[in-house]
Amino acid sequence: MKIQWCFLLMSLLLISIQTVYASDDHGHSVNKTPTTQSSSQKDNHADEGLIEISPEGQQAAGIKTEILKAQSLPIFISAPGEAIPNQDLTAIVTPRIPAQVVQRLVKTGDYVKQNQPLVRLTSVAMAKAQADLILTQKEWLRLKQLGQQAVSAKRYQTAEVAYQQAYSTLLAYGMTRTQIEDFLKSSDPDKANGEFMLLSPRDGTIFSADFTEGQMIEPGKMLYKIVDETSLWVDAKLSNGESAQIKKGDKVLIQTARHKLSGEVLQVHHQLDEATRTRVVRLHVPNPEDQLHSGEFVTCLIQTAETPPVLAVHQTTLMRTPDGGQVIYLEVKPNHFRVQEVQVIQKIGPWRVIKGIKAGAHIVTKGAFFVHSELLKSGFSTHNH
Repeated sequence: MKIQWCFLLMSLLLISIQTVYASDDHGHSVNKTPTTQSSSQKDNHADEGLIEISPEGQQAAGIKTEILKAQSLPIFISAPGEAIPNQDLTAIVTPRIPAQVVQRLVKTGDYVKQNQPLVRLTSVAMAKAQADLILTQKEWLRLKQLGQQAVSAKRYQTAEVAYQQAYSTLLAYGMTRTQIEDFLKSSDPDKANGEFMLLSPRDGTIFSADFTEGQMIEPGKMLYKIVDETSLWVDAKLSNGESAQIKKGDKVLIQTARHKLSGEVLQVHHQLDEATRTRVVRLHVPNPEDQLHSGEFVTCLIQTAETPPVLAVHQTTLMRTPDGGQVIYLEVKPNHFRVQEVQVIQKIGPWRVIKGIKAGAHIVTKGAFFVHSELLKSGFSTHNH
């Protein structure tokens, strides 16, 4: 009986060993004990929470990534400001003698080129000066043909001086040398009618034109104000304490309703405004694409210093979770993105200093909203735990 029980136990033991070991094709025993997790299960577990976006999809969504690095950020002082014409690029057009407006050739808002005709005027004083020039020119040319041997030196010099004086009078009254030369070439006394045109002294936009045709204009009255808006000034108003931190040449960022422009500090005024007790800081802003206009109110960000190197991202890089937290997105491997919770510890202009992530991470800097939307559609949690 004992022998039978021993035989039965040995048979059961042999069967259990065969389930663990089996022979391969070469007769070698191979361990067939089941593992706790297959390699495919490991891969599935590693890919859990990843969003895959094809290269074509990234290009269409404008997704860009960068390596997160510590950087020094500019420290700005914010102040309201108003754009005004750059006086270095502004000109006014005014008659130098009493005159009447015959014809307006341009109007407010028109863009004009240098030496472009702006207005036609007529003047009694100009008519007399034009007639004098014709007479003195004829006398001067006649004496030049006779030569100094035929006339006295005094008469010769007197004729020459009279001609030069008449010529200079027309220049002083507002005619250009080209206009005078064209007038003399015609040799037509009927053209000595006192009419002349004022030309644009520079390229620019007609900023104002406060007169009408037929109006009598006194010397010095402004007919046109021409502003070259490729460069403008902005007057920012700051408190005395803030303005003390600013110096000439400091960098500036100008924010309008639609655009951002760079500039620099041109001047810090010394006198405080008596009503507001603020100090005006004048800024120079290049405006080659006509994005800023005189009279426009703007926000001025004046850089006064820099931070020590910090880990920071632009505010558009951060996405907000349903519970109020903030996250960024990492590209953990090509075309695969994962959410990463971070904490904002400081705001510096449009930048956010963060913690909860290390330098060297590949982060989404543009198109983060698209990645965020894909994560929410997938049903994954916006928390990386």
